[in-house]
Amino acid sequence: MTRTLAAAAIAALFLTVPAKAETVDLATVKCSELADMKPDDASFMFAWMLGYSGGQTGTTTLDLTSMEAVGTEIGEYCAANPEVGLLSAATEVMSQ
Repeated sequence: MTRTLAAAAIAALFLTVPAKAETVDLATVKCSELADMKPDDASFMFAWMLGYSGGQTGTTTLDLTSMEAVGTEIGEYCAANPEVGLLSAATEVMSQ
C-alpha cells in the first residue's frame, strides 16, 4: 500500500488538469469507461484513487518506482473485467 500514496503525490505534482465544473462519484465509474477517458481525466482519477487508498491504510510513504506498474496493472485488470467498478479494480490490484 505504500505505493498508493507515492503515486498520488507524484501524480499531483505533475498532472495538469483543467478546472471542470463536474462532480464524479468514482464508486459508480466502471472499468469499461477507462478506455474512453481522456488521458488527463484518467490520470486525475488514478491519482485520486491512490491517495484515497493511502488514506484508508494510513500509508505515508511514497514508492516512485512502482507507480507506473500500478497504473498498468489497473489498466490490464480493467481490460479483462470491464464491468467491475474502477475503484474496486484499483483496490483489488493495490491489495496484491
